[in-house]
Amino acid sequence: MCNYCGDIYLVKDFYTPRQYERTIEYIQELINQKGYILVDGNCEIGKYKKDGKWVDDIIYYAIKCPKCGQIFSCVANTYRGGGSFRKGR
Repeated sequence: MCNYCGDIYLVKDFYTPRQYERTIEYIQELINQKGYILVDGNCEIGKYKKDGKWVDDIIYYAIKCPKCGQIFSCVANTYRGGGSFRKGR
């Protein structure tokens, strides 16, 4: 990690759907305002629900720091609950 991405707010565990949604909003800010690069995901960022239902049992995204290339992953298990936003894949 570098000075640019060293202060990213990581989430060890998601305890509520709202906590996950706030994290996705934060990731969108990182992409739109700080230049982080979306490198992987199984749905469009922020489009994790359709008609009020989760689009998949597992939803994931990976973003990359534009300065050092460090990868950060966000994974949510919408079937059983849980997930995280952490450093690495």
